[in-house]
Parts: sequence; C-alpha cells; structure tokens
Amino acid sequence: MKTANVRDLMQLFVDDLTDYAIVILDINGDILTWNAGARALLGYTAEEIVGRRLSDLYTKSDAITGKSSASLKDALQWGRHETTARLARKDGTMVEAQIVLRPLSDSWTRLLGFGLLAYDLDRSKRIAAERTELASSKVVPIRSKILVVDDNTGVLEEAVEQLTSLGYRVASASNGAEALEVLESEDDVDLLFTDVVMPGSLGGRALAERARQMRPGLKVLFASGYFEGALVGKGDLETDVRFLTKPYIKRELAKKIEEALKSAS
Repeated sequence: MKTANVRDLMQLFVDDLTDYAIVILDINGDILTWNAGARALLGYTAEEIVGRRLSDLYTKSDAITGKSSASLKDALQWGRHETTARLARKDGTMVEAQIVLRPLSDSWTRLLGFGLLAYDLDRSKRIAAERTELASSKVVPIRSKILVVDDNTGVLEEAVEQLTSLGYRVASASNGAEALEVLESEDDVDLLFTDVVMPGSLGGRALAERARQMRPGLKVLFASGYFEGALVGKGDLETDVRFLTKPYIKRELAKKIEEALKSAS
C-alpha cells in the first residue's frame, strides 16, 4: 500500500475516533484540527472551535493563571506533558480530563506545533466498572431485532458489535434511504436506533416518522453527539422522545434499548 494511502487511512481513523479527543495546535497554542472525540468530549464542532486558543477550553481560573501556556512550555521542555485538568464544555458544564501534550517537530527539530490527546476520566472509570460487571454476570440472549442507522461508519460498526454481543439481532444502514429499504425487506424489526443528524433530507426525525408510517407501533431510540437540550431547543426532537447521547458505553446502550423496547409505542 502506498504511503499516501496509509496516511489517508490514519487520518480517517483519527478524525472519526470518538473515544479520545485528538487535537493539533500551532506553536502558539491555537487549535488547528478537531476530531470527533473532541466534539464528543467538549461539545464544540470544528467550525466553532478551530482558530481559538487552547486556553479557551480551560476553566476561567486556570486560564487566568496561564495553566495552558505552562503546559505547552512543559511539553516543549520535556518532550511530553501529562496532567489532569477540568475543561469547560460548550454547554458550560465541566469535565475532568486526562491530557497528554507532545511537541511536533520536523526533521530539523524545528517546532511545528503540538499534539493533544484527552479523555474523560469519569467515563474511563464507568467503562472499567462495566467490564467488571459484565465479567461477573451472564448476558441473557434477547431475540428482538434492532435496525441501527448512522452515517459514521465507525460509530455504526461499534453499535452493531455491542448490540450483537448483548444478544440482539441487528440490521444496519448508513443513511435514511437505506434504512427504509431495510424496513421494506425485513418485517421483523422491533426497534429503530437512529442518529439524529445525518446528511441529506432524511435525518433521524424524518426517518422515524416515515418508518412509523410503514410500521405502526415501531419503537424508536434516537442518538447523537450533540447535547439533548440543544436539540430539543431547536425543535429537532420532541421533548418526550427516548434519546441516548454519544459517546455512550455498553451499559448505557443496553439500558436505553431495554427501556425503548418496553415502552408504549
């Protein structure tokens, strides 16, 4: 495989990775890139955050004391800086994150910028607890069939894998049109699990309406990387719908799926 192709694959992997925020900064600490994990962790889209300073992600007190600048200097001096910090999400809430900073240099050791990796410490603790819980209990097979719809290939594959491991029968589609084709050809789908925001005219809400016209009584569970409150406020979702915020862990997914399947249509 050509080097260029390998780099393209690596870029796709980094861009779509939702488990970790991966951000590239310039030499002044201005944000140059913003992957799906950064959006999931802090709520900003790339359009909203690229060009702003790293210090804008810190709490006001940390920004005033220059914590972000000190972190960059430390990374430059020692080749790596790792710390725990409280970061400010777009909605004003705080997240306790583990942060790793590394300087990026060319072959002449000229500084080109910095690479930042961050992840939610609380989520890591929840995942560890989930693994312990799953290891000590048997998963009871469930024969309900779920149609998963997401335009992000990585998220779609992960959802299918998790639902299959929980004992569900699973069908998948990468957009609304494909989902309707599945519903036309497979008459045993019990629940539609769809992303809210998808490209094209058939987003999650429109898909759910069309699907229920085809299958009255079909259960629906929505998911999105955006915050639920913002979606409801924009009118993209009704306030009484069932909703799962991405990124989610397996235990959260299992609970929401079970609730949706047991709910009244």
